[in-house]
Amino acid sequence: MKQWKLTALCLIVVPLFGLQSLFAANVFVTDMDLTSNIDMKGAITTRGDFEISYDGGHKYQGKLMLQYLNADIEGNTLPALSFYGAQASVKNIFQVFDLTYWTGYYGIIGEGKHYKGHLYHRNSGFEYNGYLPVQGTGLVFSMDYYEKYGGQFFVYQRYGGSTVDSFDLNFSINSDPLYFKLFTGASENAWRAGAQFQLLGEFTDLYLTAGDPSIESGKTVTFDDFYFLLEEWFKLNRWNFILSVFSRPEVQYNYLERDYLATDEKNDIDFNFDLNYEPETSFFSGGSELNIQTNSEESFGVYLSPYISIFTSGVIWKVKVDFNLLSENRDFITAYLNVKASF
Repeated sequence: MKQWKLTALCLIVVPLFGLQSLFAANVFVTDMDLTSNIDMKGAITTRGDFEISYDGGHKYQGKLMLQYLNADIEGNTLPALSFYGAQASVKNIFQVFDLTYWTGYYGIIGEGKHYKGHLYHRNSGFEYNGYLPVQGTGLVFSMDYYEKYGGQFFVYQRYGGSTVDSFDLNFSINSDPLYFKLFTGASENAWRAGAQFQLLGEFTDLYLTAGDPSIESGKTVTFDDFYFLLEEWFKLNRWNFILSVFSRPEVQYNYLERDYLATDEKNDIDFNFDLNYEPETSFFSGGSELNIQTNSEESFGVYLSPYISIFTSGVIWKVKVDFNLLSENRDFITAYLNVKASF
């Protein structure tokens, strides 16, 4: 075979093998979240959050994640799909523990259940979806004992750091219907501690997550420092009533800046009442939220937000109209359309 023919054959065959290896992985859109809000002047602002995962499954024990995050799609065309995180794991080492190496985003310690703050999509950088988002580069050692007791030990260089400066230790007890998790860790000159408690009943669920993600030496700990989420879910036939009490921490991870930054939240607390009804054989649910809050920008705000959710082919459509009953910082009426899916 002539040299040019051999070269052409390699140029065709080698990429084909690469494509075959690429598509051997499972490809998931783990999160597609679009939220548009329209104010009384007719101006629309859209927030987009898309996460794509290439997962090797049980065979390869590796995962690559990409993300597109844009807080203002209409006004900002610069953000693009970017690296979000990668993981590689070895299971059951010495029949004792699992080892995971990761870089970028790993996950959330003390993840929330329902409430993340009133109309949280309006916040451009902070998402209060748990006690501690873990971002950086490091190792995780995980152990489980008879599926009732578990532990994780993280050692890593945290985003914003310049050396291996962080560790987290998590301990969990799973005794259905009771679940308990204890968190502690440290980074540079600060340490952190928190806990999560869940009680899952037939008609009532109780969730409590509380912790301080940034305790500095010599600094007085105040309520502003805490991530605090208390939720009670009451279920009766097809009715659901969710009571949430929530406070944002003074320091939290910012997903746009990719660093742990001050949130400027002071005297912050929300009370959110969510009553909804979901017919058994239909593809929709409807309800309303009553939100009462106070913080540094809102001495006392009250909002009433009726909504309807429609479920179609794996996509959840949610339309909400927010009526400002008391606040001076927002329009009287704001409409929202949220679309969520994973596939």
